[in-house]
Amino acid sequence: MDVGAWRLNGDALKKLIFSLLALPVVLVILFLATQMRWKWSRPVARPDAAPAGMVSNRSVIFSPSAPLPSGGGHELLGATILRDYANTNLPPENDLTLMSRLMENSLLLLKAAANRPLSANEDWADMFRGKNAAREEFLPAQHVALNAQGQLVDRWQTPLFFHALGAGRYEIRSAGPDRQMWTADDLQRNANGTFLHASNAPAPPPR
Repeated sequence: MDVGAWRLNGDALKKLIFSLLALPVVLVILFLATQMRWKWSRPVARPDAAPAGMVSNRSVIFSPSAPLPSGGGHELLGATILRDYANTNLPPENDLTLMSRLMENSLLLLKAAANRPLSANEDWADMFRGKNAAREEFLPAQHVALNAQGQLVDRWQTPLFFHALGAGRYEIRSAGPDRQMWTADDLQRNANGTFLHASNAPAPPPR
């Protein structure tokens, strides 16, 4: 082998050795870059986020005409808010929170309604079905939250109990699985968003 060929092979060998030594460094750099990109791009979970599907007690204002999931037309505001009402995959507390959210939104949209007492179940049911000064419908006549008598009901088809505390604050009570009001399995949502369960709920207020 002549000197020129030996020198050429020697240069090629040096390049090969350099490439083999540099490869791990390149791989480490790519790995670190990928990790940093993933860290900064991933969403950060809110510590107070509700479980999947369940709403939180925070007040949320909905647009009056939210699009239907399948597209083509719009559904009533109440149907949008109560879309997961009576969903057995979610706890019954979720139903009362959704109902409270519909009450809050309807009072914000109908200022006149906030000035008149709304305490009985039938008062709220009538307002949601369009019997209000603005003739604004929030719920269709056929809805899981309404029974055949036009009353607002819980997931066990028992009429809900509404207690007005004044200043736009309300308590909502469900009779629970036994369908008997003021018994041990009742569930009550307080005006501040907390819940009273079973026998620790107070006696019925005077009507």
